[in-house]
Amino acid sequence: FAYAVHTDVGSHCVGAKVNGRIVPLHHRLRSGDIVEIITSKSSRGPSRDWLGIATTPRARQKIRQFFRREERSDAEHSGRDLLQETLRRIGVPAQKVLSSPEFLQIVKETGFQKAEDLYVALGSGRLPVKTVTNKVLQRTGTVKAAAPQVDMLPTAPAEAHAQSTAVSSEYGISVDGLRDVVVRMAKCCKPIPGDEIVGYISLGKGVTIHRADCKNAKALAKNPERFTPVSWEGLGAVAFTVEVQVEAIDRSHLLEDISRTLSDSGVNILGASCQTLPDGVVRDRFTLEIGDVRQLDNVLANIKSISTVYDAYRVVSS
Repeated sequence: FAYAVHTDVGSHCVGAKVNGRIVPLHHRLRSGDIVEIITSKSSRGPSRDWLGIATTPRARQKIRQFFRREERSDAEHSGRDLLQETLRRIGVPAQKVLSSPEFLQIVKETGFQKAEDLYVALGSGRLPVKTVTNKVLQRTGTVKAAAPQVDMLPTAPAEAHAQSTAVSSEYGISVDGLRDVVVRMAKCCKPIPGDEIVGYISLGKGVTIHRADCKNAKALAKNPERFTPVSWEGLGAVAFTVEVQVEAIDRSHLLEDISRTLSDSGVNILGASCQTLPDGVVRDRFTLEIGDVRQLDNVLANIKSISTVYDAYRVVSS
């Protein structure tokens, strides 16, 4: 009966009242019964026992569809985790690679339209993870421990290119007109791919990369001759970190919901500090491993959709 009302009502059903009395789910309805469906947003959905209780083909179909979606979701999470862990073991920045346009090309090369479909294939064992990692290595040139697995990597030309750009390529940054220059990321503003950036030549320390809107970079503008053009170019070999502040009204399971949302968004939590104020306001700060600005914007939007969260934003230097 619950599924006849609406699929969501059926999937979140936790009990029922018939003619004012609570009855078990297998209770048989009679003509003229007054039915009240009891639902809960925290319900994890139907159990497989319901297939034996449901009396209509529509209800059984909806229950089977629910489990197919659950199985696909489990396979997707397993596949993503497997690929991330494998990439980290061979020294590739997983978060940055998986959020890059180059990875979307790899997805299509392996016969899938979306990254989620590729993760499902990995999680279900239909696609070997080695197939994907080899393609990633060919794209990034990150050979390290996994080099013997890649048969098509060029030899001498690649080595010559690596010698001329290896240091700046660590972060996927091109420094105009300079080679073999040491590149450092400013700790004050922590730029990530997609940020507008500037390069400042620090005497004896190479080029320091700042966000263009960084207050420290603006203070250095008194020496304009020491700025050099820089740009994001391709994939680097390191992961980037950002700090995100989440502000919400305290409630049960809030931290659990935030952590799950971050995990579902495909980011790693490197650190966290939580504060609950006397007025019931929660201020949680997370250090996250992020691929680029686009992924960060998606993460912030997902966090803001959580119940009682009223703000989430990137923390920048003051």
